[in-house]
Amino acid sequence: MKKSARPAAIILLVFCTFALTAGIVGSAWMLSRFMLKIQQTTEKNIRVKGVAERMVRADLGSFQCSVWVKAKTIPEGYTELSKVAETLRQKLRSFGFDASELGDDINYNAQYRTEKSVENGKTVSREYFDHYRFTYTVRVCTGKVDAIARNILKLYELTKEKININVNSPEYYISQPEQYKLALVDEASASATQRARTVADKCGSTLGPLLTARQGVIQITRPASNDTSDYGVYDTSSIDKVMRLVVTLEFSLL
Repeated sequence: MKKSARPAAIILLVFCTFALTAGIVGSAWMLSRFMLKIQQTTEKNIRVKGVAERMVRADLGSFQCSVWVKAKTIPEGYTELSKVAETLRQKLRSFGFDASELGDDINYNAQYRTEKSVENGKTVSREYFDHYRFTYTVRVCTGKVDAIARNILKLYELTKEKININVNSPEYYISQPEQYKLALVDEASASATQRARTVADKCGSTLGPLLTARQGVIQITRPASNDTSDYGVYDTSSIDKVMRLVVTLEFSLL
């Protein structure tokens, strides 16, 4: 009498099921360990900005002014211009500006007038010489910025002597802005680092090593101004200025 093959088949089925289950469990365990390893090795980063500002006073100033006269002939024009030019120079010297701080230039050009007439029923325009215009221009460049601010409007007092004068707005500069740059970078970096450390502590993390650092352009503006530009701002209208620098730092969190 033949023995039944059913028990053997059942045993084989149980063995295969166990092997399959063990394989799935083993694979899941290995996958969980792999995912855990990925999570443990993935760094969390933090990016912060630090700002530094410093009040700076301009140490170089410049402006341009000019006087002019009208004359029918060139010799007459030079003679008249020489008189008003000397008056202007005396005025500038009275403000404390030295000859070495003054650069001058003379030019003249002919001025014409247009006259219209009717000829053969048509309007004809013709230009006729009217006069020469002679101009004397002085450019002042000096470190005496306070003398500029205090006296520049006084130049218009020359109009009382019937002198035609034009004065451009003064411009004020920092002759060596680089001398402040390293200090601003240091202050902005310290500010950004402290901010990153504070955020890390609040989140229960530890601030790790610095990953990247980026320095923005320096903005030089008037006090109480919010002017900014991607290429930097350089205000020349004020003696007192604010230099502002932003530094962006990225750290890892441990």
